[in-house]
Amino acid sequence: MNILMLSNQDSDEKLEDLWLAKSFMLDGHNVFVVNSDYDESLDQNFDVFIRRSLWNSNPQLEDMDTNYSFIERIKKKHVFRVNFDGKFDGNGKSYLVDLFKKGYKVIPSVDKLENLDLLGEYDKYLLKLKDSYDGIGQKIVKKGELIDEFDDEYIIQPLMKFKSEVQFYYIKEKLEYALEFIPSKVPVYPDPVIYSYTKEEKSLADSFASLNGDYFGIQRIDFIKLYDGKLLLTEIEDIDPYLDLDCVSEEIKQGFIKDYKEMVYEYVGR
Repeated sequence: MNILMLSNQDSDEKLEDLWLAKSFMLDGHNVFVVNSDYDESLDQNFDVFIRRSLWNSNPQLEDMDTNYSFIERIKKKHVFRVNFDGKFDGNGKSYLVDLFKKGYKVIPSVDKLENLDLLGEYDKYLLKLKDSYDGIGQKIVKKGELIDEFDDEYIIQPLMKFKSEVQFYYIKEKLEYALEFIPSKVPVYPDPVIYSYTKEEKSLADSFASLNGDYFGIQRIDFIKLYDGKLLLTEIEDIDPYLDLDCVSEEIKQGFIKDYKEMVYEYVGR
């Protein structure tokens, strides 16, 4: 089998993608790891297209069109593709508004000033660009500044104080591990620790992972953990999540790689 793995070979985070590629190669497959600007004439040579971590180490908003212009091209082809067809983060942040309306445990989110009261009373708010990632373009504004700063490109969330960030890592709907970032990933990215989740927390994360349906790929379900212990969703990262595999045990890492390959083989064999 010929596998094209889309990664960012200029990123500091490429190592975990190389671990996945090497494992496929040990199974006897041909794997080519390329950046997203590869020559599209090569498409005809591959059986499977795997989308992995394309993040830049210091991303900018203008990178999005450059790095992701190939997505629609591949989605138009009748090919096996992994992590190309998620319903959530790849389509913008508006889904957070929809989930909040439906009563899911997400950070309160609206996209209209007239719905601001639904968020509760806060001194400051966070404006997040609907078509952005990694916090690019977001702004912290005081309530009195919202009228001047807000437009239809943003969603509005309250600026909430929280204890940490917790992330659950899935292959399809199977939870592989969870990590906690204390105090958070901004402004300094801390080394995460394995998170010992409760049965209720796993059930909550599972409920979000199941929303993608019969999805072949990795999902990372991200939460903030409030000081009262509650988890609130920040995003369903179903595009090309970074996995922090270098921060887990060798047993967890190898188990993840094994399950990932089996997911790809199941998909191709259907």
